[in-house]
Amino acid sequence: MSIAAVSGAESLSLASAASTPLPSAANPSLNSQVSTAPSTPAMAPTDNRQLPPHLSHLPSKALPQNIAHRGYRAKLPENSIKAFAGALAAGAVALETDVHLSKDKVVVLSHDPTLKRCFGRPEKIADCDWSLLETLRTTKDPEVPLARLDDLLAFLSEPGREDVWVLLDIKRDDDPEELVARMAETILAAPGDWTKRIVLGCWEAAYMRHCQDKLSGFPISYIGFSLAYSYELLKYDCVTYFNLLQNILVGSRGKKFVQQAQAQGRYVLVWTVNAEEWMDWSIQNGVDGVITDDPARFAEIRKRWEDNNNNGEVGDERKAAPSEPTPLHGPSRSAAPPPVAHPPNSKSITGLYIRRWARLYSIVGLVRILEQVVVYIRWAKNGWEGTRIQAALGPR
Repeated sequence: MSIAAVSGAESLSLASAASTPLPSAANPSLNSQVSTAPSTPAMAPTDNRQLPPHLSHLPSKALPQNIAHRGYRAKLPENSIKAFAGALAAGAVALETDVHLSKDKVVVLSHDPTLKRCFGRPEKIADCDWSLLETLRTTKDPEVPLARLDDLLAFLSEPGREDVWVLLDIKRDDDPEELVARMAETILAAPGDWTKRIVLGCWEAAYMRHCQDKLSGFPISYIGFSLAYSYELLKYDCVTYFNLLQNILVGSRGKKFVQQAQAQGRYVLVWTVNAEEWMDWSIQNGVDGVITDDPARFAEIRKRWEDNNNNGEVGDERKAAPSEPTPLHGPSRSAAPPPVAHPPNSKSITGLYIRRWARLYSIVGLVRILEQVVVYIRWAKNGWEGTRIQAALGPR
């Protein structure tokens, strides 16, 4: 996921701007106070959601989890094993990556359907056999090979990485049934119980149906930038995670969605968060995970929040939980103070500060407009979102 082109695909180039069959009934109520604007100091909300049974032994998480977008993309070639290793060393506790199919049906890790941007070649991945793809090296230093889903699972199986989980962004360039079937073959052939460590990310309900059919028991996440589509999916128990473009959650509609999703026992992740202001906003507004190109920077932000707690700025009952890596979500989210107030006091408000926030919020406004345009185009072309979702997933 990136913020690079939103028209029918996933991205908008505007930036910086784990589980057994999915729970459907045990959704305790949420006591949360979620702030909508970074201009108001806020405490991270208390979260009374319960862990799924297989995660109930794990410690709680006070702050959003640090999820590396395509690995340590800010420093290393994206979606490479080296980038994943670098992300974990920098403080990430989870990884996000993208999957495509080669011509001979090998599941490879790539955001783009072509080799141009990362490998300097014009071919589409779908037109190349693995025998060719495995010889390629990235144009970005250090030159590293294209990775397969097999390689990632082997990497995650190494000692010391037992608690790392991964979100697989299932791209829409391949036949969905074929892609999910090949993913299932790869995952189910790997040693271990991956239902506890893999989340299946889908942009459309049709892909969710294939995941339910071929990877039953794996949690499903909706990935996207449409609150309208997200609200419709809240009616279906099969979606446990909502992985949303961060900008669309700014404001009252986003606040209401986070509250409603968490009240139903769902989990909200945001992408792609690279600006420190939006990292603070994500903590203040109680999301469950932050997907970032720079996990080291978000690790620093989280540490500042934890340090403020540990320095006695709030009472012991509000101190952040330990930050050791665990799969996503916990039974409670302790409150934590922001590292700095937003906005800062009048002495520190400068023209640069005002211009930066003006730019960040202008991006939010543009994203909102584009979201509405895309929703309208999809409605005009395919009909009401709810009808299409019901056609894919069946009646509620």
